[in-house]
Amino acid sequence: MTPPAESRRRAPRNTLSADRIVDVALHLLDTTTAEELSMRTLAAELGVGTMTLYTYFRSKDEILQAARDRVLDSFHPPTVEGDWEEQVRACCTALYGLLVERPAVMRVLATGMHGDDEFADTATAALEFIVRQLRDAGLDRDRTARGYVVLLQYTFGAALGRVRAATHEPGAMPRLSPQAHPMIADLAPELIRVRTCGVDQYLFGLNLLLTGLRESAAATTDPG
Repeated sequence: MTPPAESRRRAPRNTLSADRIVDVALHLLDTTTAEELSMRTLAAELGVGTMTLYTYFRSKDEILQAARDRVLDSFHPPTVEGDWEEQVRACCTALYGLLVERPAVMRVLATGMHGDDEFADTATAALEFIVRQLRDAGLDRDRTARGYVVLLQYTFGAALGRVRAATHEPGAMPRLSPQAHPMIADLAPELIRVRTCGVDQYLFGLNLLLTGLRESAAATTDPG
């Protein structure tokens, strides 16, 4: 519920800015969802009238996009020693860590409000880096594009799953009939354990992808 005007904490004069609005939006999004965040609750947190926000942003969606871009544009691939595989592993792992540490970004992306290309115009340093490393590995154009997409899909999907899991107590797997699903029922203890492995489980999958890309690069003859 929005506090009444007379009791609302007012922002000091001349302290509001687009950057300040994005800062507070990120703070709220780290503990709530994009759907729950409203212009009214954001204005109340800032100590201003709701209409004041429209001086800086045309809509809530525009604020959410600015919040997403603030975090993703700050990402730069880490500098590590090693070949292309080590470089890509370090880049993807760092990106995964950033997304898990800032649930706000994943919550904005999960809404799907920006279409299928929500990542296309942000974190360009990371994207350029991954494409360059895959090309340097010897992958042709088609396999580079495919490898690039699958690495991003896996990294974002794993991070989203981790963020969602962090908001719920780990539960037991649905009870399955050992007669109808004998293999899954038998493997249930391991399946429950790996659901909470976090970065270790992410790295397991990432290493599988990189192994496949390495083998694909070795079999590729790029005509240029």
